Amino acid sequence: MSAAVTYTKGATREEMAFPPTPPRSDKGESDSVHSGNDEEEDVVDIPLPPPSTTPTKVLDIDAKTPDFHVPRDPRMVRLTGVHPFNVEAPLSTLFDQGFITPPELFYVRNHGAVPEVLDEEIPDWEISIEGLVETPITITFKQILEEFEQVTLPITLVCAGNRRKEQNQVRKSQGFSWGAAGVSTSLFTGPMLADVIKKAKPLKKARYLCMEGADQLPNGNYGTSVKLSWVLSRERGIMLAHKQNGVPLTPDHGRPIRVVIPCMIGGRSVKWLKRIILSDKPSDNWYHQYDNRVLPTMVTPEMSKLDDKWWNDERYAIYDLSVNSAIAQPAHDETLALGERTPTFYNFKGYAYSGGMRRVTRVEISLDKGKTWELASINYPEDLYRETERKLYGGRIDMASKDA
Repeated sequence: MSAAVTYTKGATREEMAFPPTPPRSDKGESDSVHSGNDEEEDVVDIPLPPPSTTPTKVLDIDAKTPDFHVPRDPRMVRLTGVHPFNVEAPLSTLFDQGFITPPELFYVRNHGAVPEVLDEEIPDWEISIEGLVETPITITFKQILEEFEQVTLPITLVCAGNRRKEQNQVRKSQGFSWGAAGVSTSLFTGPMLADVIKKAKPLKKARYLCMEGADQLPNGNYGTSVKLSWVLSRERGIMLAHKQNGVPLTPDHGRPIRVVIPCMIGGRSVKWLKRIILSDKPSDNWYHQYDNRVLPTMVTPEMSKLDDKWWNDERYAIYDLSVNSAIAQPAHDETLALGERTPTFYNFKGYAYSGGMRRVTRVEISLDKGKTWELASINYPEDLYRETERKLYGGRIDMASKDA
């Protein structure tokens, strides 16, 4: 779902021109999944997570912050100082993992302190479903595991600010400077959000699903909303996730449970979920109104600070991801030595993604600053999951009917 694709293109040493290349069949890390059908055994190779080491040590830099309880990987690049924790992996490190990103290298966007949730508190963790529903309910983490079908989906999450560093060099925005690694893909496991909210029987006049997390911030708990019709469409794959790559969520990624919304900016996927409110209008949460919006070009940062009308206009809220891509190989500042021992071809490699359930259909590369372009070959690792419906990490792989 909303999975990023990888592309490659080879260049000759002599001419640095691109000869025609057939589509590649490189599947990256994979394993066999068996259908379990006694009459005809179906063996499908699907990408599985690379080797992963869950951090167990709290870094010295975090020891005196509100996140003193959160172990982290020291390789992550901090973008907003010590705290809050907003990080991305070095792009080369991220790309080398393959299609699936291990949790310790998955980008993190936190607005404040990470809620501390003890192991013994998780079974009784409660989520309320209220607002325009026939039967307001409170449901526990244990119920979510036991009462609903579990699915496992490959989902790419992307921060709305991915590659903003380049944008800020052209025109300064109010957001901080993300590099090109604010994007990650994991196998998330949990129930469809539509199945969970149906238990409360939404009323016909409900049009939006508002969400709030447990993170306590200067302007209240983090919250946002999406259209209810999107949630009810199983085709979109909007889910509650409690596992990432087969292991329980870590604190930075929403332990014990979060919303995961494919094809949209990561800011709509609320972590540490505590409340779901069905409403006839979008969320009035401070973070929904003043974050993740693109104002008209003529509105300067100074103008937006003086007049709230720009922030209150829902037309400027970002939902679907825009088409984006980045080159990972050659890496930034990588030197390509030309000589007798230089390989005849150099493969350019990178990623591309899109939103709104739209598939990336073409990637082109230019070596002369856009004067001419050549077609690259594209790998679609997500397609391999469409060929099986076996269980993985306690959830059924449910990709066969989903477009992107």
